[in-house]
Amino acid sequence: MDLQTRVRRLEWWNRLLVLCVAGTLTLGFTSQVAPARRNVEKILRAERLEVVDQQGRPRVVLGLDEQGAAGVMVNDTTGESRVTLLHDAEGSALFIRDAEGVIRVGVAHFAHGGGGVALHGPNSRGAAVLYFQEAGSLTFYDLDGEPTMRIPEKQSD
Repeated sequence: MDLQTRVRRLEWWNRLLVLCVAGTLTLGFTSQVAPARRNVEKILRAERLEVVDQQGRPRVVLGLDEQGAAGVMVNDTTGESRVTLLHDAEGSALFIRDAEGVIRVGVAHFAHGGGGVALHGPNSRGAAVLYFQEAGSLTFYDLDGEPTMRIPEKQSD
């Protein structure tokens, strides 16, 4: 699959994720709408919010992951996480996984100020990594994890 196709797919998943989050929040807020009366609670509080399919399987989960990071997880019909948006003290990240659960696209912003985008090959072998902190770089890795090209080229000391 070429880079342009991957970017289009990432944009599609990103739009789906935004729509899911907006729908989930809208559902949560509209479920709290009540006729005008005194002392109406205006905040919906929960540890976890799930949007389930017709079989009762969680398809979108808003809550904390196993490590305590706040996030939105979009699951496939088998319950496997396919899209994950997380935030914690280390930064924020978006992961898109393939049908085997392998992260194929990762977008991150780190607490130290750097950020980047990584496109991984099948089974996480091979990658193109765009990273920026004080300067930008683009690095390509082969199927063995060895860098094959870096832009700009590393300067010798």
